[in-house]
Amino acid sequence: MKICSYAAGILVMALAVALPTSGAWAAHRSEADQAIAEAKAAHEKAAGAGADVGESASLIKQAEGLIPSRQYTKAIELADMAKKQDEFALAKSKEGGGAASASEGSSAAADQAIADAEAARKKADSVGGEWRDTAKMIKDAQDLAKAGEFDKAIQLANKAKRQGELGYAQAIHEKNATFPSYVHATQ
Repeated sequence: MKICSYAAGILVMALAVALPTSGAWAAHRSEADQAIAEAKAAHEKAAGAGADVGESASLIKQAEGLIPSRQYTKAIELADMAKKQDEFALAKSKEGGGAASASEGSSAAADQAIADAEAARKKADSVGGEWRDTAKMIKDAQDLAKAGEFDKAIQLANKAKRQGELGYAQAIHEKNATFPSYVHATQ
């Protein structure tokens, strides 16, 4: 009996030493709230400048929806993604949106926007980062351009281009990521 309690004591001490006491591995609600507040601020700034911010609004709502279930880490990831999308959209709107918006509504502008989106898609695909809907969005933009709906085609092509750019960045960021040693598939 004494050996059993001695072994249990050693086990408890080993676990106490092995587990981090700082909580650095877990996110806190205050961190999630801060990330959401920063995303909202970037969203308002981009929306005020007339940038396309529809997708980021959805991400912010998803992040807020995770707070009651205490999924703070995921909420932070979504808020950060929304913030980056809004910052990107704001930068693009300050540049004037590139060649496509300089002559918005024309066939040539739609063709250029579609070509830019296809180039971004191919770049993302070259590193295994093409997102699921990007190619479909480009095809839909081509169909809209053929139907003479150039403004809608440009808008959709720009979204596809942004997905290509984000997919590329995501693949590069995750290139050397590995699973922790405790995550292994069982056979």
